[in-house]
Amino acid sequence: MAAIVPLSHATIMPPRASSSKTTIIAGILAGLLAAGLGAFYLHQQSAPQGGHAPGASGQTAAEAQSARAVDALMALPEIKAWSAHIEKASGGRAHGAVMETSPDARLIDGKPYYDLNFVENTPDAAHRWESFVVSQDGKRILVDDIVSGELISLEQWRKDSAPMQRIATQ
Repeated sequence: MAAIVPLSHATIMPPRASSSKTTIIAGILAGLLAAGLGAFYLHQQSAPQGGHAPGASGQTAAEAQSARAVDALMALPEIKAWSAHIEKASGGRAHGAVMETSPDARLIDGKPYYDLNFVENTPDAAHRWESFVVSQDGKRILVDDIVSGELISLEQWRKDSAPMQRIATQ
């Protein structure tokens, strides 16, 4: 199940001023869906975490692995800074979020990873800032450059893209 956690291949664009009524309604529904999934995921995260089979918390092994990957991404200083910036710059109307784009793990060099995006979650839409792949144990994070199709290390991304400068210039 795709999930959003407050704190980037799918991009939901806000409706244009000249868009049809259907497009506007679709944008509103997308925003409500994102908010609903976020609330569900937060509820899942607040439940006690236990073993690998569904137990008292109702969390399966796959859900626990996905949660570890999301937690590892949310712990990055860039994600924390971007999230705080979005909240402050929008006066609390928008929030940073980590969105799981697929419930299924993706194999990279024979190991399973989750596709996660950092998005700016507004009342109208979710705008992708960056795409990542995170190992199930949360110990390896790569940046998914959707333009080149390459996966790069966090170190290379920090060197090439200077992600902290993104908020310094806004």
